Amino acid sequence: MRVVVREAFTAYINMQPEAFAPGQTIKGDTAVQLLRSGAAVDPDDDAARELHATLEGDADDGQEQEGDGQQDGDGEAKTATQSPAESGSNPDDGPGNPDPSQPPAPSHDAPVKDLLAWVGDDPSRARELLGIEEAKDQPRSTLVKQLQKIAEA
Repeated sequence: MRVVVREAFTAYINMQPEAFAPGQTIKGDTAVQLLRSGAAVDPDDDAARELHATLEGDADDGQEQEGDGQQDGDGEAKTATQSPAESGSNPDDGPGNPDPSQPPAPSHDAPVKDLLAWVGDDPSRARELLGIEEAKDQPRSTLVKQLQKIAEA
C-alpha cells in the first residue's frame, strides 16, 4: 500500500515522532497508519484507495463533507484553502489525537508493552482498551489484568 504526503506534518510512528514532507511516498504499515489516522496523505495505489473509500464510508455523521473531506479536531470540515491557524487545529493533530504530544493509539493487536505505554496511568484509556481486549475471542490475560488495575485506580 502506498500514500503520498499532501502537506508537511509530523506524526508518531512506533511511538517516535517522524517528519513527513510534501510529495514523499510512504509504503506499508506506515501508509496504512497515516491513512487511518486522517493524516494529510493521498492514496497512491488501488489498495490505499480502497481503504480510503472504506474509511470515508465509516464517517460518523454520514453526511458529505466540504472541501477536501478533512476534519479538524472538532469534527468540523476544513477546506483545502484554510490554513491550520484558520481552522483552529494543529497540522500534527489527527482525528482522535487532539494533543500532538501524545502518541496515537496503537493497533489493538499491538504488543502488550506498546498498549500499556499508550495507556500509561489513564483509567479511561485503560477501560477503553479493556473493553476491546475482553471482546476478543482470545483476550490476553496478562494485558487484561494490568488494564483492570489501571482502570480501577
